[in-house]
Amino acid sequence: MEIKNQTLFFIGIIVLILGILIIIFDYPQIQYLENFELSESNYRLDAERFSIYQRLMIEITVGIGLFVTGIGLMIISLLKRFENRFR
Repeated sequence: MEIKNQTLFFIGIIVLILGILIIIFDYPQIQYLENFELSESNYRLDAERFSIYQRLMIEITVGIGLFVTGIGLMIISLLKRFENRFR
């Protein structure tokens, strides 16, 4: 396979790696907060945990978006080669 636009390909790799790192580091924290027993704490801590959980969900959504964007950029950098072949 030949990469037509190398800059776009490497930007795609960087964005993909960034998305993977966000997913890897946030997922265990989300699992911990989902499995935490609520009977052990008071209401104030529950509200704080819930706000942390919401922020983590936003972060993991951004991570998934970056992951998909990185894959898309890499595919686009490879498909530009095929565009020239069909013209």
